[in-house]
Amino acid sequence: MKLKQILFIALSGLISLAKADEGNAKSIVLKNGLKVIVSEKQDNDFVEFEVWYRTGSKDEKPGIRGMAHLFEHMMFRGTAKYPGKSVFDNVEKVGGRVNAYTSFDRTVYHEYVPVSALEKMMDIESDRMTNLVVTQEILNTEREVVGEELRNGTNSWYQKMNSDRYPFLYPKGHPYEVDVIGFLDEITKFTAPQCMEFYNNYYSPNNAYIVVAGNVKAEDVFAMAERYFGPITKQLDIKKAQNLPALDTAHLRTNEMNINFPVQIYTYTFARPAVSDPDFFGFQMLTDILFTGENSILNNRLVKKEFLSYGFSVAHDPWSYYPNLAIIDVIMNASPGNVKVKKAIKEEINKVVDEGISKELLDNYVQAYENSYVLNGYSCASICNDLGMAEYYFNDYRKAYTLSTEFKKITSDDMKRLAAKYLAEDKIQLVNIKPE
Repeated sequence: MKLKQILFIALSGLISLAKADEGNAKSIVLKNGLKVIVSEKQDNDFVEFEVWYRTGSKDEKPGIRGMAHLFEHMMFRGTAKYPGKSVFDNVEKVGGRVNAYTSFDRTVYHEYVPVSALEKMMDIESDRMTNLVVTQEILNTEREVVGEELRNGTNSWYQKMNSDRYPFLYPKGHPYEVDVIGFLDEITKFTAPQCMEFYNNYYSPNNAYIVVAGNVKAEDVFAMAERYFGPITKQLDIKKAQNLPALDTAHLRTNEMNINFPVQIYTYTFARPAVSDPDFFGFQMLTDILFTGENSILNNRLVKKEFLSYGFSVAHDPWSYYPNLAIIDVIMNASPGNVKVKKAIKEEINKVVDEGISKELLDNYVQAYENSYVLNGYSCASICNDLGMAEYYFNDYRKAYTLSTEFKKITSDDMKRLAAKYLAEDKIQLVNIKPE
């Protein structure tokens, strides 16, 4: 009993502390359009500093597939002021961490350094935004690195299967029709002028924003940002893609594949709404509760109870600027009896269409989301990610503090409607992946 009381008091303290920090982020917008978001977190003397660019593989054209990801590597080759590996050297010598990632929608560069090193990071990132040096020699080196990364992906049977499958999924002309890593035969033909064209088309203050979290004062960070990023005058005219092919009417280019691994996979694909769609939150809750959560309806039935599947795997990004595809893998022992899996999935979907989802499951989902949010509040990187994602997809970082309220609005009737709309039999397509 005493232990329970102690745990309750400790948890209450954590929640109270998290609530005290909620909504404390501040922002300014520089004259050149660069937004600067700062979350003051009185913790240790480190700070997470991130530069988010609103560009990713969605912006590539035929012939330069893989450019966004390659360019992420190129940014670490430096400028005339910070050449070669000096970006890494400046971070490592103060005991910090530096990395980056590229997705379909965005490219993010991030450093975790002592507060005393923040100004140096500002100088480096502002210089990389406007003075990057790209030569054919540098390109050749990074092209080899990316090529090796692409080839190494084939060593994982699942990664190779996912890479081989991807070209069959999206219709031509969709911003997500090519996987982020791109095509090796195109990457090997990139030229330095092509790289500079991509840089000049997408890297600018008005196509980026900064997110900072740590033991800093917002006004100090704003002053630094003004000093280092304010003089950059480069401006871009960014346009959203038009006339996208509809995913709910597009047909997969194949419904069968073979893999060199002793499992069978049913890949369920169906259209997902973009983050801007009113259905986004309800759809996310529906697919998590039905398919992908650890305690989801189908995981409990097929994995834990009936032992018909090894598990479920998600191969899509739940956050997307444009409508995308849900790609859910049901991994099983290769067997003629797997038809039972398809039957069970159909039964559970129809049950949601007819009956919705119980209030208990909806409440559990919201509670789990809120618990996760509280725990994330203790990591500067998680805070930056939450604020950055909200700024990217809602153009309002403050939305990060209120996402749970969107899930709380969802009812069992909403689950019925969304299941009927997105998971009807004619909306779902299946890829049967079998051992060779």
